[in-house]
Amino acid sequence: MATVVTVHGTFARTGGMADALNIGEQGEPQWWQEGSSFDADLQAFVKGADGPLHFIPFTWSSINSEMDRRAAGSDLLHVMRQLDAQGEPYCVVGHSHGGSVIASALIESVARKRPLTHLRKWITVGTPFVGMRKERFLFSRLTLSRKVMFVASFMLFMMFLFYVGAEALDDAQHFRNERYYTAILFSGVMMTLPMLFFYLVFRFFDNRELMGYSMGAVQRAKEHYQDKWLPLCHKDDEAVQGLRFLPKVKVHFFEQDFATSMLTKAAIIALPLLYLFAVTSAPIMLTISDFLQTRVYDVQELAVENTPVTQARDELRGLARRMREAHQQAERGGLEPAAAEDARRRADDLRRQLGEKRRQVEQNFPQLADVERAQRFKRRFLMRDRKPCDQGRLCGLGHDYALNSKLLFHVVTDELSSAVVDDEMFSGAVGGIIRLLIPIVLVPLVFAAIALVILAIIQYIASHVSAWLSRVLNYLTLAEVKRSTFGNDTEGEIVVGADYGPSWLDPVTCLLPTDVTDEISTHSNAMAAQSIAKFRNAISTLAFAEGEDTKSGLIANYLSWKELVHTSYFDVHEFRKIIVQAISQSEGFAPTDEFKRDGDFDRTTMWLAELGKKLDTASPETGLVAGAPPPPVTTFPT
Repeated sequence: MATVVTVHGTFARTGGMADALNIGEQGEPQWWQEGSSFDADLQAFVKGADGPLHFIPFTWSSINSEMDRRAAGSDLLHVMRQLDAQGEPYCVVGHSHGGSVIASALIESVARKRPLTHLRKWITVGTPFVGMRKERFLFSRLTLSRKVMFVASFMLFMMFLFYVGAEALDDAQHFRNERYYTAILFSGVMMTLPMLFFYLVFRFFDNRELMGYSMGAVQRAKEHYQDKWLPLCHKDDEAVQGLRFLPKVKVHFFEQDFATSMLTKAAIIALPLLYLFAVTSAPIMLTISDFLQTRVYDVQELAVENTPVTQARDELRGLARRMREAHQQAERGGLEPAAAEDARRRADDLRRQLGEKRRQVEQNFPQLADVERAQRFKRRFLMRDRKPCDQGRLCGLGHDYALNSKLLFHVVTDELSSAVVDDEMFSGAVGGIIRLLIPIVLVPLVFAAIALVILAIIQYIASHVSAWLSRVLNYLTLAEVKRSTFGNDTEGEIVVGADYGPSWLDPVTCLLPTDVTDEISTHSNAMAAQSIAKFRNAISTLAFAEGEDTKSGLIANYLSWKELVHTSYFDVHEFRKIIVQAISQSEGFAPTDEFKRDGDFDRTTMWLAELGKKLDTASPETGLVAGAPPPPVTTFPT
């Protein structure tokens, strides 16, 4: 009695396209199922050396997940151990990542130091073996929950270090005592025990879970399984070649300036944001107030109570008020001509008196304008209820946002006008109008210039930030695409590539003979042509189909998933005979008389002999190629 175990590949049981092993339109079984064409060929051409031939399909989740493949490997190992316990010879055939499942089972068997003794042959078909390596540090290999526990184990030691540091800063005399040093050393050792305990525990679990990385396991795997392995692959297998070259792919999803435009739009609101930042920042407002108080107005010297100055200012204000009243009386309707003329003469006299008085005051008090400005600033911003504010500084100490906004408005109006307009040249109503127009004209221009400078700065920063983001996002996106494509969902392991064989075996690439590869290519091309014809006839149906799910279902109906070389191996009779011949030549198996009479018997025997040579150079007759060294990986872990 002998057994053949079949292992399907990715998505075989989920209706996906990578393995494309759904039940066909006619409901025929797939290659790995009982009743399939492959099963029929086995029953017709192979027999057990001492009894009947059994056919066992092994099924697993078929998800593109490294963890699922390893879990499936453990389950497959259980099946093979049962066959081992029965003393029954068996062969295992895996397609696509079904071969990865077999490899995972085999490395686990030797890692546990219980190699399989009755395995006669394991055959992988179109399998892209994913090479992995461990993260360098134990912490990076831990799961999230273990990382949390590991960090928690450091807390006691960290608190001890802070305690010792505080003691050293508080009283250095302790460290002059030898007994204190001994106590600190003993306490430090005790504080490290939890950290050491968790480290040893997690190291133990790490070694058990990644046991396939040990050199002993690799050596045992080579000894027991190297000569029993038959890798078969089409030179144009899309899955194998795609994963082999995926690590070399450099795709730029984000251009260097992709974020520049978006980031520079911040310049539109940069100036208002700067204003809000300044008006709500106490340090900035106090700095502005102190600068105006000491450098511009010299408030401490000028804004003091000076009786002569105050009297002179009051006299000028009184004359100005009487002059306005006289003008109003002269313009009032209903007055007799004589009374109106008398009011105009009185207004003119008051104007002359006001001018003479102003010149007299300016001669007696040359700093009158500066004093008035200083006193006005002091009353507005440094006093409240006629009393100086705290510390003689800005009232509210920068926390009165209403007063802060008044101060900034004062700076861009009064101060700007005073800086531009000479009070001696422009006085009276003309001077007031000019001082009013100056902020209206200059402030927008100044702010526009500031905004343009900010825009230039933001554009410069944005271009560099965008370039940096593009590099980071391209790296992260490509890494995620590669991680998802390789199905790497492990903790603490990194994919370094894929190759024709497991990293724990000697590198050999056995491409199929040219005759067989041509048959497989012809078959997949014919299936692709049929699908194109179906799509052409169904364009109108797809166009008017409602809903994405409906369209996806229609597309699935028009695809056989045999349009790929990767999914067409077992549809070709010549390929199936190569596997059948390989199994029949294994110990415990034998070819049937019908197979010996078959016209392909001698040819498949010759093919297998050529494949077994594992040539170092390309052979134009057979297509045999010795593969390049695999990625620098220690093992294929379990």
